[in-house]
Amino acid sequence: MLPGATRVAVLSMAALVAAGVLVPQASAQEGREGRDPCRALSHKQTRYEPGKAQHVVFAVAEGYGTTEVTVTECAKKGRSWKTVLTTPGHVGRSGYAEPGAKREGDGKSPTGSYSLTEAFGEGDPGTRLPYRRLRESGDCWGSTIGDERYNRYYRGECQPADENLSQIMTDGAYRQAVVINYNRPPDSPVVQGDGSAIFMHIGSGQTAGCVSMARPELESVMRTLRPGDRIMMGTRDALFAG
Repeated sequence: MLPGATRVAVLSMAALVAAGVLVPQASAQEGREGRDPCRALSHKQTRYEPGKAQHVVFAVAEGYGTTEVTVTECAKKGRSWKTVLTTPGHVGRSGYAEPGAKREGDGKSPTGSYSLTEAFGEGDPGTRLPYRRLRESGDCWGSTIGDERYNRYYRGECQPADENLSQIMTDGAYRQAVVINYNRPPDSPVVQGDGSAIFMHIGSGQTAGCVSMARPELESVMRTLRPGDRIMMGTRDALFAG
């Protein structure tokens, strides 16, 4: 039982709230967890700028170490951004690397904002991105540190440390994929050892550093993307200001 004076104060506060004079405020933690990425873009509350992108894909984790993310696609409508799609997804088996800390083989996904300029897989789902149809064999992506083909597509015999795109397509994950331009042009020069082969691809679990999601949702995103659109990926605190 509350003391008499305290009970009156609580009742008075409740009456003010009921009358609309006071509005209960969510805690700072609730505000962060409930933040809508598209609304944050509209209010310039993201730590990265969208540039000329017309669509921005977010892959947001609640913290470092988790592999689960929420993937949200935002489309620009006039001066604001509207939600097109929200779906569960996953990132690297060790979660996100802190900004600038991603390294080859660490099992982490990079944090940052990256352009999306090309896609590949077993057949074009209707994307406006330049699309490479993979063959049954011989499609590779360089991950050998020191090789001039590091973090680049090449055709030939895949080296042991490189990704055999053709085989991974057959296995399922690369039946559809979008290249995330982490550590590669046009976003930046390639730095040997800073990480390679970062894609959005099909999947239902943790990755080696990519972003995975179910195929229908990935193809839906692919059909809206055009060169210059972006992905913003990382923990909630790394992506949103305030």
